[in-house]
Amino acid sequence: MRRSKEDAEQTRRSILDAAEELFCSQGVAASTLEKISRRAGVTRGALYWHFKDKSDLMEALHKRSRPVQVTLMETAAETGHEDPLGFLETAGIEMLVTFEQDERQQRMFLIMNSHSPDEEGAAWVQRVNADLFRTLSSLIRRAEANGSLSPDFSPEEAGVITLATMQGLLHEWLRSGKGFPLAGLGAKLMVRQIAMLRHGAPKPRGAPG
Repeated sequence: MRRSKEDAEQTRRSILDAAEELFCSQGVAASTLEKISRRAGVTRGALYWHFKDKSDLMEALHKRSRPVQVTLMETAAETGHEDPLGFLETAGIEMLVTFEQDERQQRMFLIMNSHSPDEEGAAWVQRVNADLFRTLSSLIRRAEANGSLSPDFSPEEAGVITLATMQGLLHEWLRSGKGFPLAGLGAKLMVRQIAMLRHGAPKPRGAPG
């Protein structure tokens, strides 16, 4: 029984590795389940035993490369934190450090952002991005509630700024062939950005109000 369970786990890992490789090199739309099963060296039946469809595969890939900081942000958004913006700054910097070192996270980012997905994949990516934005907005809403968020920004606006900054950094770092220190530059940017979002931050010269 133990050997069978180990074999099943190995088959599952082989399917995920094959899907990750094909999604990253050929794009989601071009990577059929038939191609994935052949690359993994398993039958279509074995693939369907583990995964019901392409969205299920993408969800499993995302789960195994998901930064632990996202889970921590979800918990802080749900249960509260004494300094939500400070927590967001720390978590964001830690995510950049991890991303710079983790090739699996890098491949997952490319899968989600660099290839035109099919309808099934596009719907999944949209759902994942929407979930992340809701988590960010909920966490920042905690800062609004305790008075630490600048009144110049709504939680949703601050969420857009934060998400766009992180996504932009990751995209440009990969596009440039990792041509700059992601964590080093990202940390500087995150510190200044969170300072801008805090209540009482000095207004830029010429800003209204």
